Amino acid sequence: MNALLRQFVEPVEADLRAAGFVRRGPVFRYFDADGNGIAIAVQRTTALWGQVEFFVNVGVLIAPYLRHHLGNGDPRRDAMPYHGVWDHRLVATDDTAELPDHTFSLSTDADADRAATMVRTWLARNLPRMKSWLGNYDAMLATIESDREQSERASAEQLASGRWKAGAWPDGGWAESIIRAYAYADRGDVDALTAEIADRGDPDPDDWTADVLAIAARRRTEQQG
Repeated sequence: MNALLRQFVEPVEADLRAAGFVRRGPVFRYFDADGNGIAIAVQRTTALWGQVEFFVNVGVLIAPYLRHHLGNGDPRRDAMPYHGVWDHRLVATDDTAELPDHTFSLSTDADADRAATMVRTWLARNLPRMKSWLGNYDAMLATIESDREQSERASAEQLASGRWKAGAWPDGGWAESIIRAYAYADRGDVDALTAEIADRGDPDPDDWTADVLAIAARRRTEQQG
């Protein structure tokens, strides 16, 4: 590993290890007892301005959707942020930036220390919130609505001022339809689920919609005894 990258990773890894994450290569993963989790990946990219450059990607994972994606794969080795129902690429610029940049660029010890501080600060603020979403569809859906309202305010402010404002927009993006579908399935509400996914047409056997319908039918049968 590049020395500057190691200088960045070590304090971040210490914080994540204390929070229950396990590192495999450039990916840190956390799972609850039901298989819901969080994946954080350091993604190297071509260095244009520094000795080493990378992105930090984060994803929140729901167990049944992850199992569908991975099949026989091992989530603790194979789960990635892009398997998430919420994903985010951390911003590498501070509040003084005119526009956000997601590329962390390291050329000096000071660069590595600054990047580590930014990521550790973001994690300290956001890890409790992300953990609160795991297995809690209602909490995720409530946050989706809150983020939608925040986005509307940020959009109006940006249109009025003509400038992007750091911190005004919510972090990340949600796969709302997938979350709603698995929430209905978890309750065994086949009718609501069918309506939610109706615009996708007939389920492909390999598509997540076939998987979620099977879960809903099984849960309804369990409820009926």
